[in-house]
Amino acid sequence: MRERILNGIGIGLLAVCFAVALGRILWPTERGSTGADVVTIRIAHWQLESGVREALDAIGREYEKLHPDVRIQQIPIPERIYPNWLITQLIGGTAPDIIQIGIGITEERIARFFVPITELVELPNPYNKGTELEKVPMLNTFFDGMQGGYQENLLEYYAVPLSGTSIRVYYNLDLLKEITGTDKLPISYREFIDLCKATVVFAESNNRTIVPIAGSRYNGPMLMNALFASQTQKLMDRLSPTGTLLSDATLTMEWLAQNKWSPNSPEVLSGFKLMREVSAYLQPGFMQLGRDDATFYFVQGRSLMICSGSWDSTSIRSQAPFSVGIGRIPFPTSDDPEFGPFTKGRISEAGAVSAVSFGLTRSSRNPDIAQDFLLFLGSQPANRIWTNTSRWIPSVVGVEPHPDAAPFQPLMDGYAPGFLLPNHPDAARIYNSNINNLFGPEGSPQKFADSLSEGNLKAQKSDLTRLIRSTSSNAKRRDTVVAALAVQRAKDPGDARIAKKLDEALQSIASIERGYYMNKAALRTTENAEPQP
Repeated sequence: MRERILNGIGIGLLAVCFAVALGRILWPTERGSTGADVVTIRIAHWQLESGVREALDAIGREYEKLHPDVRIQQIPIPERIYPNWLITQLIGGTAPDIIQIGIGITEERIARFFVPITELVELPNPYNKGTELEKVPMLNTFFDGMQGGYQENLLEYYAVPLSGTSIRVYYNLDLLKEITGTDKLPISYREFIDLCKATVVFAESNNRTIVPIAGSRYNGPMLMNALFASQTQKLMDRLSPTGTLLSDATLTMEWLAQNKWSPNSPEVLSGFKLMREVSAYLQPGFMQLGRDDATFYFVQGRSLMICSGSWDSTSIRSQAPFSVGIGRIPFPTSDDPEFGPFTKGRISEAGAVSAVSFGLTRSSRNPDIAQDFLLFLGSQPANRIWTNTSRWIPSVVGVEPHPDAAPFQPLMDGYAPGFLLPNHPDAARIYNSNINNLFGPEGSPQKFADSLSEGNLKAQKSDLTRLIRSTSSNAKRRDTVVAALAVQRAKDPGDARIAKKLDEALQSIASIERGYYMNKAALRTTENAEPQP
């Protein structure tokens, strides 16, 4: 009997806890101490890096000062479970008011579960009043024209971006001085490699466990892909003289299907050689390690360098017990005796797009208030709080980055990057399953190129077939959009916004159809081709 009573009490307590938790999710309005209704706006994201939660809290508190009857509550979700958590919340109708758009959110989900904000961002942001942006349409107040919040296939703006991003090399300045006697960072690729060699000699001479570069499957490719793209710059110019779709993986694969390049092309082999040379200075087995493993390796002083994004800056600096230097990736110069023939020089970051973008969900119980907070989130005052607290790059023009974020500002000098290898599913599978032929002890650029060529033809066929189906489906959906806009235009010929959207839709259909027929032509070429040597 006693056991039954205890079990009953346990089940009762569990039911009460469940009811309280469910109530907190489904009832977003809280009662303030003054007796007035206080509306809670919930904002979810996966950015668990240092500084982000503090920055969003600071922005929320500033908004609450302007609106005492509103509370901003953030919900940080670990990146690994974010996609599953997100789709559960969206389908269940329990999603927060504002959600970071990116991981796990497809175009179909955006169209179904999020509210377009195009009409909103075409007007000046009221929270920019008193600034030089007071009368500027909101979409023009972002350094990239708000591309980070635009969905090209949906022809709508859906999100407000908070930050810019870039990739840099982080240096342990204390260790650098110990190795070289100076804190001068390498500028050219040759200086970079000489520093790696000096680090190996230093570690051996002093019997210390130090590698030049901390790597993982997350950030190792960041460095090596950037260097590889330097070797296909001139090849890109020959393949696309007008610079069309400079980094588009689909076009890269079409060129491959048309035998305009192959894994055995001199430029591609040179890129593989560059990658292998750099990989020798990362810790053994780096492709088996995760993002945190590489970060810990660096902050523990077991490596001189690590390559990562601007988003890791605050976390790395807060954990490192040494001074951290920030440098641009050192690319080969055009006069480099080994890698110069295929490169034009340093790669520009002029194509940088804003990120950390937040959208309004259709399930919001207080959409007007949530939309107003979204406006505040995209304002110059809020973005200033963002960079000063998170130390991340600002996205709004006129906002000076925090001194810690300044080294990460996109640099406009240099040349457009070359292309990377196709990353569609089957091509990526072949690449990843053969990467040991490049980085392994017995690997070589030629061995890796040969292993890619063996399965290339089959991968091209399946990836192109999948792309053709996807492109055809996109074209059909766009036809429906065009028809609806044409009807609206006929009813209201003077509506400039409808006219603009119709024009954009027609242009996008032309682009989609061009891609469809290019893919079809590439597939026919592939079907008639022999396996590449």
